[in-house]
Amino acid sequence: MKYRRILAIGDIHGKFTRLLSLFHKIDFDERKDLLILLGDYIDRGDENMRCLRWAMEMSEKPNVVALRGNHEQMMLYYYLYGGTESYIWLPNGGNKTKAEFDAWQQKDPTAYDRTLKFLDDRPYFYRLDINGEEYLFVHAGLNPAKTIEDQEEESLLWIREKFYNNYSGSTHVVCGHTPTPFIKENWYYPIRLANKITLMDTGSFMANGKISCIDILSDKIWQSD
Repeated sequence: MKYRRILAIGDIHGKFTRLLSLFHKIDFDERKDLLILLGDYIDRGDENMRCLRWAMEMSEKPNVVALRGNHEQMMLYYYLYGGTESYIWLPNGGNKTKAEFDAWQQKDPTAYDRTLKFLDDRPYFYRLDINGEEYLFVHAGLNPAKTIEDQEEESLLWIREKFYNNYSGSTHVVCGHTPTPFIKENWYYPIRLANKITLMDTGSFMANGKISCIDILSDKIWQSD
């Protein structure tokens, strides 16, 4: 299918008001556009369930891909699988999300099963051929020493410096996870690195942070207020 726009939205982190301000600017058309959400819908913000429920609803629309972030992974492990991923969730912003999730479950007995199924169904990455070039949309990045097929979930969800300092593949990678102010001080705007990496986490949960969206076809960028 030929899309009018191929849109990627970076980390949201429970900032629903910022998300709405961005989404109104995009004017997404589910019949003509492709929308890829790069994960981390929850944690650190104050409207985590509103953001997660929005992602759940959007994922049911045509031409929307909602990827898995490390914060969704931590929540999933907390409730279903245990292990390291589970016990680090609450101190990494999961305490706010859990409180909101508990309140939602009290009102809606279907909330638990629907939410955990959504989390467990999230893909780790999405590949696309755009004008003869391969693009990979993923939350954190790739282990540069391995092929895409051999990647482990830890790299796809958690990798930082090892990826953007050493990646030299031919595939364009669009990702979130590492806030751009960590790369360039006080920089709350997407960063395009020389090695075909586009960083889309513009610090949504920070005081001066933004939620950002890029159209891969035109390079146009939108940001939340």
